[in-house]
Amino acid sequence: MQPEELFKLKKVLFVCITLLAVAFLVSTHTKYDPQFSFESLEVNKNITQLKDLTIASVATPLTKNSETKYFYFNKASRDAFKKIKISAESFIVGDLNTGEIIMIKNQNKAYPIASVSKLMTALVTKELGKETDATIVSSRALATYGENGNFKLGEKIKTYDLLYPLLLESSNDAAAVLAEYYGGNAFIQKMNDVAKNLNMSSTAFGDPSGLSIKNQSTVGDLFKLTGYIRQNKQDILNITTKRSYTNKKHTWFSTNQFLHEDGYIGGKSGYTDPAKQTVVSTFSLPLTQSGTRPIAIVLLQSKDRQKDVLTIIKYLKKNIYYGGAKDAKANWIKEKLNIADIAEPDFVTLAFAGDIMLDRGVRYSVNKNFGGDYSDLFKKLKILKNSDIVFANLEGTASDKGRDLGNLYSFRMDPEVIPALRGAGISIVSMANNHIGDWGRVAYIDTIARLKENEIAYTGGGTLLEAENPTIIEKHGIKVGYLGFSDIGPNSMAVTEDAVGLLLANNPNFDTIISNAAKQVDHLVVSFHWGNEYKTKHNARQETLAHRAIDDGAKLVIGHHPHVVQDTEVYSPKSCTQSSCVGFIAYSLGNFIFDQKFSVPTMQGMLLEITLNKNGTMTTKKNTIKLNKVFQPDKVILGKEEEVKFQK
Repeated sequence: MQPEELFKLKKVLFVCITLLAVAFLVSTHTKYDPQFSFESLEVNKNITQLKDLTIASVATPLTKNSETKYFYFNKASRDAFKKIKISAESFIVGDLNTGEIIMIKNQNKAYPIASVSKLMTALVTKELGKETDATIVSSRALATYGENGNFKLGEKIKTYDLLYPLLLESSNDAAAVLAEYYGGNAFIQKMNDVAKNLNMSSTAFGDPSGLSIKNQSTVGDLFKLTGYIRQNKQDILNITTKRSYTNKKHTWFSTNQFLHEDGYIGGKSGYTDPAKQTVVSTFSLPLTQSGTRPIAIVLLQSKDRQKDVLTIIKYLKKNIYYGGAKDAKANWIKEKLNIADIAEPDFVTLAFAGDIMLDRGVRYSVNKNFGGDYSDLFKKLKILKNSDIVFANLEGTASDKGRDLGNLYSFRMDPEVIPALRGAGISIVSMANNHIGDWGRVAYIDTIARLKENEIAYTGGGTLLEAENPTIIEKHGIKVGYLGFSDIGPNSMAVTEDAVGLLLANNPNFDTIISNAAKQVDHLVVSFHWGNEYKTKHNARQETLAHRAIDDGAKLVIGHHPHVVQDTEVYSPKSCTQSSCVGFIAYSLGNFIFDQKFSVPTMQGMLLEITLNKNGTMTTKKNTIKLNKVFQPDKVILGKEEEVKFQK
């Protein structure tokens, strides 16, 4: 071959190679190429079958030559899985570094995923956008169901800032604003394209928020998504580990149930009626002799996501280790075998807090001392995480709607209080008190909607059907019901067949409402707003109502309104002859967070913890919460645990 011909051939080869390289770069830029192994999602000979439930006995290692993998400690560890109760219809538990699957159930069955969808919304936003992108909040976006985010019409905001309300507060408005800015229907199509490129073959999206029942996936597909995000867009998961985030106009608060759990490294939860409770949660767990493993737990169709996830974590820590076969006889494994067995408790732990009022002086203090961050009020209250259910009295509405009706003291809290309450661990609030109507029914209705959006239950009000029936929360197979009454009014806000409102203690059906509620649950809690302000001893009216409630079937009676702690009482119904049927009354818990700094008693309150056994016996612990000068619960003085005994 002549030199000229050789030169031409080399030139042609160079052009061809260049074109191929460009084509490759383009394809990798426009198509997702996750460097993540999912081979172990397939059921293989290393999997033990239990009906529709599969547990990996020894998961397939990423590298075939690797000697480290997941093992059970022993046969008892494998059998222990049969004893734990998980309410989710479908779940997957796996290692995000290797792709090894430890536990799976119905991994290929598609269900609605609710707000877990927002992980994909965030991912697509990061792929399409850049930090300087900014958009205008439209009326169309604000028309989306839900108020979280607290945006204003015409507000200009950076798209990357929108990721915080999207992931911390699960703001549907934020999802709508992002999708609108990046092309509307084209954004939804991009979500589906990304799912396809990630090989999420059973996943589809109909909207960016998860409100649509068309947003469906499997736990296997969501595990793939989680693995990809962790390896390529870790900042998305990092956002979900924050307690709050502030820009120049807003402070957004996390509603995450797992934020304070040891080892939590990010995730997203959701809820709609069709989806039930859903979650993608990731943890760094000590499953090796030294160090931790990144574990993803994905649940769909759960009745209690928090309990399910924590049960799985306890199981993993006791029964699973990552290492080599020779580790089975190592001392660190033997030490783990001494951990107590995981069994369904036959009791429920309840916490009761006093009046929460975050307007007026508290609002001023939060803005001045905490930069508007209401979550700072609760940062020293990790004790709330110890209880299965946490109840408090919400002394006023949390809304930006309504009209001040001109009461001597009118309370209307910042709407952002609601996500902060959820993030603090509040499970249920009473809507029956004298300040709940200060800004009229419009603010009252808006507050109820915000509570629902943030998965905080309520009692003592709503529609007539809601008010007169117990709000039921089931934990460990024990149904606990809550009713709420106000004996202080306002009468103008009384619930009727035609208008939402609160349940009054002078209701002519008082006894029937309580006795009917008691028949629907294992244990009934009745809350009262009653008594005389600043009096440390209950009055005759309080005692009459409390005794009637227990005679009608209530187990616990919890009081608010006096703003100071009052006495407690053990009361036995007429037919009761043993400890399992006695009732307990706390006439007033005082203030939980309030701005009454004119006395020591009003700057503290009781945080009552009750362990209530399935058979009706119980123990109480009367803790004291002390507020500092900026109205932040600053000190918890633990009380003595006492058994409630039958008294003649």
